[in-house]
Amino acid sequence: MAGKRQPTEIVEANGRKHLTEAEKDARRDREVHVPPPDEAIPPKWLPKRLHTEYREIGEILRASGLYAELDRDVLGQYFLSRERWLRADKKAAAAIRAGDEKLAREWTGVQGTYFKQARTCAEAMGLSVTSRCRIVVPAAVQNAAKAPVSAGEDEFTQRLRQRQAAALEGAR
Repeated sequence: MAGKRQPTEIVEANGRKHLTEAEKDARRDREVHVPPPDEAIPPKWLPKRLHTEYREIGEILRASGLYAELDRDVLGQYFLSRERWLRADKKAAAAIRAGDEKLAREWTGVQGTYFKQARTCAEAMGLSVTSRCRIVVPAAVQNAAKAPVSAGEDEFTQRLRQRQAAALEGAR
């Protein structure tokens, strides 16, 4: 069974598959490229009290290459779901303190629903640890191979840099 389709850059960086220039061009023509925005602007429907945090997280995602203008609504939905989850959590805690099992059960159900929504949005945007672990960014490998050699490097590190540089040259 074939795995998920990966961008051409990642296939080249992995070095496990040889592609001709024609194949690379054909693959790149079929890939969708969305330019990153200049800044993370919150959607108009998002409450004003969430705009500051939206901009902060949006800037972090934008700087790391994980945010495009198309992601605006997903990130906004994350903040909305998270805020609603917090409200439901407070109501459930109050019902538990009051000893009202029926009301506590209702609010924990609502709380669970909002938590699932927030978690789904967070995973889609790379806001959770597990979703970031699935993101493959080949630029880090390129940067490591192009990093300047420091005077105090041991022989192993020097050879590793040489192999990375050779692999990058061979992938081109």
